[in-house]
Amino acid sequence: MACFSDLPIQPSLIEDETYYDFFPAKYVTQYLEKFVDSKIYAEKSLRQRIMLNSPVEKMWKTKEGGWHVMYSQKQRLSTSKLVVAAGLTSQPNMPILPGHDSFAGTILHHRDFGSSTILANPQVQNVAVLGGAKSAADIAYACAKAGKAVSWLIRASGSGPAAFASAKGIGPYKNSNELLYTRLTASLNPSVWMPKGWMESLLHGTAVGRRLVDWIWAKIDADARRPADYNGRHSEENGFLNLKPDTPIFWQNDSTGVNQRPDFWDVIAQKVKVYRQDVVKLNGSSIILTKDKILADVLICATGWLPSYHSFVDKSLAHDLGLPTSADIEAKPEWEALDATADEEILTRFPRLKNPPPHHSSSQTSSPFRLYKYMLSTSPAYHDILFLGHIAVGNNFRAAEVQALWATAYFDGHLHVPSQAEMENEVAMGVAWCRRRYLTKGELGHWLYYDLVPYTDALLKDVGVKGHRKTEAGDFWKPCVAQDLKGVVEEYLDIRRIKMNRRANM
Repeated sequence: MACFSDLPIQPSLIEDETYYDFFPAKYVTQYLEKFVDSKIYAEKSLRQRIMLNSPVEKMWKTKEGGWHVMYSQKQRLSTSKLVVAAGLTSQPNMPILPGHDSFAGTILHHRDFGSSTILANPQVQNVAVLGGAKSAADIAYACAKAGKAVSWLIRASGSGPAAFASAKGIGPYKNSNELLYTRLTASLNPSVWMPKGWMESLLHGTAVGRRLVDWIWAKIDADARRPADYNGRHSEENGFLNLKPDTPIFWQNDSTGVNQRPDFWDVIAQKVKVYRQDVVKLNGSSIILTKDKILADVLICATGWLPSYHSFVDKSLAHDLGLPTSADIEAKPEWEALDATADEEILTRFPRLKNPPPHHSSSQTSSPFRLYKYMLSTSPAYHDILFLGHIAVGNNFRAAEVQALWATAYFDGHLHVPSQAEMENEVAMGVAWCRRRYLTKGELGHWLYYDLVPYTDALLKDVGVKGHRKTEAGDFWKPCVAQDLKGVVEEYLDIRRIKMNRRANM
């Protein structure tokens, strides 16, 4: 699944390091390097079209129409249409910790861990990892395997540690991702992206259906927790019980990852000390926690990312486009009414979402994403710019490929978008749903962890293609893989050609 439809990844390159068909990230890097060299259009490869080391400094709308983009120390380009595809994982989110200037060790973001010498450096003995999600888990594991003394720090004031699903599949599914990316599994998720119909009404609208779905999700949660054996592996020395998720895996409030290593839980339990405390300050070679004090030569902050547009889109423009900005400047009062109406409809459609479990809830300091289909501003004044890759999903390859086709069809003039009012209603519905469905993770309105398949299905329906759908019952239970999208570009071009011919003959 970790590839695009027009260039399958070669199993021979990764077969020695796979675990239920999961493989190390280095092979994704190799694949992407090959991809940009092998895709050649008009005698020019994708790599030749990429301007590396050219950071964007500013972009703005011109009075005449179109956009200016300033990059690399005031160089400028102009365009009539603009796609912002910088995504959500380019700009590190680094916490400002009291005493960081006096810390004797090294502080780095997890982005830089792979290129660092931490694992091989004998001078680095004590490593602290700050964060509770998959990146923190991977780094803690790697450092422990390298023989470091590892302290894993998870804030008591945060959403808690991630849940880790098993990589192993069941039945016909080779791994858990294959099962996740089916329309069968998607039907068990109360999602606004699923088509309304009898199945949704049965599973999410009736008491019997909800009890069945709740039972299935409870089993999924239990299956994810069982290999960890939090209580059995816990001791005062390792603090292992601090890795137990605060909320069930259904809610995603503390994120979810896949355990891709057979010895992961053993290594963490035997070689890592887990703390569920806030960092009070750094002092010399020590990190002072709420209750404890630890030594650290290196502090690795696995603390996520900031949207990259913050560095080149000013707040006023971001607000007008529908991007998250400071909550106090969201000066469109009708959004409040739209959100309230949408929230009522979501709770009527999905009664299960009325009663979430007790959970951490952070105070939201910014407005949510208010983009139609998570790509297009609802304002007609900005229908010449699209934002791709600004959603949180489990498989970015499929999302990127389908969003790119939707964007192409839109700029081709092939897609009809509804009125501004209709788009705003849909956007409000998406935000209200996301906040109810994914709690704190859904506050920004762009968290679609369990919704990739219905979301991409909806976009492909907009474009008018059907080739990605399988025949008969297989369409419901077979996994949605990269090869399903092979040929959809050609299908779209055929549809476009037919439409253009009809227009020419009118």
